[in-house]
Amino acid sequence: MLSSFLQQLPADAIQRTEVDTTTSGESAFVYTGRKTQVPKGTTRLRVHKSAKNLDGRVDYGQLFSLELPRKTMKMDANLTQGTSCLAPSKVVQAIQYKISSYKPLDVFKSDSMRSLRNVAFPQDLSDKDLPTFDTSSDLGKVLPAKRNSEYLYRMLCNGFALRNRFDGLPLHRICYYHSHDPVEISTFNLSKELGTQSSSISRASRGNIDCIGMTPLHILACSTKHHLDMYHMLIDAYPGHLLAQDVWGDIPLLYALWGRAPKEIVAVLSNSMREYHEECIVDWERMIETLCTGLAPLDSIDYLIEANMTHFPDQPLNNVDWKFMVRTLCTKAKASEEYIKQFITHYRDYLVDLESVPLHLANEEKFGFKSWWLRIGISDRLSLLGVHNVARRQEIEVLINSCPTGGSVRTVKRRFELMTTILRKLTFYETVAQMWVLELALWKSKLEKSGDNNQIQNKEYRTHCHYTSGVDVIVPNVMEFLIDM
Repeated sequence: MLSSFLQQLPADAIQRTEVDTTTSGESAFVYTGRKTQVPKGTTRLRVHKSAKNLDGRVDYGQLFSLELPRKTMKMDANLTQGTSCLAPSKVVQAIQYKISSYKPLDVFKSDSMRSLRNVAFPQDLSDKDLPTFDTSSDLGKVLPAKRNSEYLYRMLCNGFALRNRFDGLPLHRICYYHSHDPVEISTFNLSKELGTQSSSISRASRGNIDCIGMTPLHILACSTKHHLDMYHMLIDAYPGHLLAQDVWGDIPLLYALWGRAPKEIVAVLSNSMREYHEECIVDWERMIETLCTGLAPLDSIDYLIEANMTHFPDQPLNNVDWKFMVRTLCTKAKASEEYIKQFITHYRDYLVDLESVPLHLANEEKFGFKSWWLRIGISDRLSLLGVHNVARRQEIEVLINSCPTGGSVRTVKRRFELMTTILRKLTFYETVAQMWVLELALWKSKLEKSGDNNQIQNKEYRTHCHYTSGVDVIVPNVMEFLIDM
């Protein structure tokens, strides 16, 4: 039956299996080799079967979905030192040092793969070539690890489950690999499998999930290509999968938003959720936290906000704690200073009392503290202060750079006291800078009392009025009232 169907396909549809590099959405990309320049902001990557190697030296961006070809390809994995195996002998260490200059980096231990969730390894991949994920990565936290007998020191490997991820799960397999095929073939395969399952097993048994808790709808939402017909078929067959949570507690809609899938895909997921699950309440705050933890592009967060306002206007984002998101970027995501600055600037309207964030971080975070965290919430104030008095700004910058970063109770206390001192000094200097307005008002009032314009133009008289205007008494008292001297 399949062969007859293929004969009816147009010639260009079959040809596209060789050359197709099309994607859907704004953050998907097709990797064809080491010289490929992956665009900034890429979150979903499809490796074309023409690529000979998944190179560890390439910056792939912050990926959450990686679609590998069906057949085994070379991947730079388990090639760096610092693995979880036993320490090698001095001879082995010397050999490793000699060849380290041309050894590629381990692509699956790079920052690009830290938030990776959707990936499957070819079934004919040998144990020796199975990648290992760091326990700090999303997959490393949930995948079971066991000793890999192919290594001399029996290195712990957690890639076994992903090689057998789709065993007994044909729908999952079709949804994962469909981006490598023409849409006609993908749709036909899915329709055929749904029909086969419908006639052979019960609907309840078709709700199987894979080793990371994903349903076929999850995998489809992670894809680099999206076809409405496939979504409609899956949703009609499994409406419960719309709210199914994977091992990280996330639903398919999140991945469609994370990857900025076409708006019609987001619409069909959202509208179907409202249709099949009328009382469903989406945990938007958790979804935003997931995007922050995964260092998703800010465009993805904007896309989520837009989807919320368009499809779920009855579930506003009023209760989202945006200051908590900033803390999440610092502690869980280990975001760079540049990323956090962009986040704060972009979502300034949602952030109130941002000065409390560095105070909280200084008092609560014991390990991994960064001194530049103290600038969060006061960077604009520092810039404005530098316009009027560079020396005062430099004084505060020195205090920030001298912030202790240790984890002892004493260090945490010193850090909190330092941030409190910085805020107090900043408030004092800002108040002093504003007192010139009051000083001018008092001086003007004293001058106007004379009523003689000729006398007002006299330099000596103006100086006399300035000293007798009461500035030396009023300003200090006002300062004492405004701030704690």
